[in-house]
Amino acid sequence: KSMKSLILKEPGQSPDIRVLDLPEPILTADGIIIKVAAAGLCHHDISVMDGTLRRGTKPDVILGHEISGTVVDIGNEIREFRLGDQVVTTLTSSCGECGTCLSGDDYMCEFGVGYGHGIDGGFAEYILVREKNLINVGDLDLVQSALLSCPIGVSIKALFDRGSLETDDSCVVFGTGGGLGIHALQVAQTCTSNVIGFTSSPSKLEEIGKYEVSPTFLLDESIDSTDLVMALTEDMGADVIFNSVGSKFLKSSVSSIRHGGRVLMMGELLGGNASLNTSDLLFKNGSIIGSTGASKPHIQTAVNMVKGGNVVPVIGGMYPLHDIQEAFHLMKDKASVGRLVLIP
Repeated sequence: KSMKSLILKEPGQSPDIRVLDLPEPILTADGIIIKVAAAGLCHHDISVMDGTLRRGTKPDVILGHEISGTVVDIGNEIREFRLGDQVVTTLTSSCGECGTCLSGDDYMCEFGVGYGHGIDGGFAEYILVREKNLINVGDLDLVQSALLSCPIGVSIKALFDRGSLETDDSCVVFGTGGGLGIHALQVAQTCTSNVIGFTSSPSKLEEIGKYEVSPTFLLDESIDSTDLVMALTEDMGADVIFNSVGSKFLKSSVSSIRHGGRVLMMGELLGGNASLNTSDLLFKNGSIIGSTGASKPHIQTAVNMVKGGNVVPVIGGMYPLHDIQEAFHLMKDKASVGRLVLIP
């Protein structure tokens, strides 16, 4: 039997991406076959498509690492899942047995390979996954669930594990209209009431407003974001800055932290090198921290936050596989609020 699959033939600014009929995955004793409900389109996918990220990419890879679906077949060694279970995958196929996995950090597994990068991902009708790489989402909306691992789990790992966000901390999120930023804003709000968002897209303000407790401010070229952060934090600066935009806001992020503040570098949209004031970082005892991915505990926290109604997965559009070029260009133009998803 064959299934519709989206493969990357050749990366580039106009990538050669094809929808092909490929064989369905073959069940293994320790495997579970998922009928894919939705798979998010992440900047990581865009970077693989446009050729920015080439290292370790499987030839003719099926992209997509933010995958939700329904269990339709299970191997005879499977104990924890049943037919019909609604699930999401982890972001990498971790082994579950190395020291890193046993420590709870399965995303960094020594033998792990990323879905939609080193191995085939979720832009297909079916995917074979091992039991240890699945999380049950219960009765949550299946399409929305595609966002649980990334971007929601990714925001949880960054803000709490890497950024050590506490209840009395102030937190700034740059890029609150994007797929990562709109969820980081909501995750931060579960912990502290002192959250400030920034977007440079006037058209996104109203939509962002549906998900925020604290206001998001519009940044244009005439406004210095550091001045705004200082004005809004009684000239103290922010404890944690979640920068989903990248180099463009590195300098202002560093000058906007308070003493002991942390800048989380979460994305890079320009691909550029950045300058910063090193004495600012030094005298503030500040940190610039990179964070990628999410492990099973973060994804489980994401499930709980969405079930509790504290975080709403924001979907900016749903596309069939053959509309990938349209979705690719929408992402490139930063035209949508939240995450675009493909529906195989």
